[in-house]
Amino acid sequence: MPDCSLPHPQGAVAWLDMLLTAQNEALQFYQPLLGWSGDPAPEDQNRYAVQKVHGKAVAGLGAMPAGEPVMPWTGYFAVTDIEAAVGRIAAHGGRVILEATEAPGVGKFAHGTDPSGAAFGLWQPAPFPGFELYGEPGCVYWFELVTTEGKSCADFYAALFETEVEAMPEMPDSYWTIQVGGEPRAGIFQVESVVRPHWRPYFQVADVDIAVAAALAAGAHQTDETQDTPFGRMATLIDPFGVEIKVATPPPGMGA
Repeated sequence: MPDCSLPHPQGAVAWLDMLLTAQNEALQFYQPLLGWSGDPAPEDQNRYAVQKVHGKAVAGLGAMPAGEPVMPWTGYFAVTDIEAAVGRIAAHGGRVILEATEAPGVGKFAHGTDPSGAAFGLWQPAPFPGFELYGEPGCVYWFELVTTEGKSCADFYAALFETEVEAMPEMPDSYWTIQVGGEPRAGIFQVESVVRPHWRPYFQVADVDIAVAAALAAGAHQTDETQDTPFGRMATLIDPFGVEIKVATPPPGMGA
């Protein structure tokens, strides 16, 4: 069971959550699909449910007031100084949606959009670090921006996280990776058209085909054929709440 090295370094995806009015329905969909457990604490007025695998935190599912829209899966990138990072958002072509905000006893978070309009979060732990586990079914396997403005977004995230963003040699004009400590931590995928630029999570599963069948039976739909890639077997799904996710089974030796 590989634990994460904590705290997460700046520029790494440290947490992932989704907020929606149909929280109970979301828990009923994602928990059996990904092997998660975790319900809102009875005393928590915000009804935020930390999801766990083997007792380790891997994601959050929160409740929104009735009538509010879904806040799709949002990745929170680790930063060491959230106020300084928020200051870099507008300076490099993004937009601040929520200034640095205290989550008492847990940490600080902020929300922004990049130059293409895709939403993201920032996280500074105090003391909650975010993900406590990786490389297991139920964990986030990869995080990817889908946008028509790949190069400008690559430049934006490089400046925001004060790190390198490298073009993928096989796709130098359409795919970039955010590098942290010499390792790729997230991807930026340029496409010809997209309804709304967005970040999408890849969730690791033990068997993609079984996971897809279970997701479809639970109300999701699949947008393309399941594929074998150098990075594993993968499929794209729209969950019952209209949010895009991918499920992936890494090839031997990856994701562990």
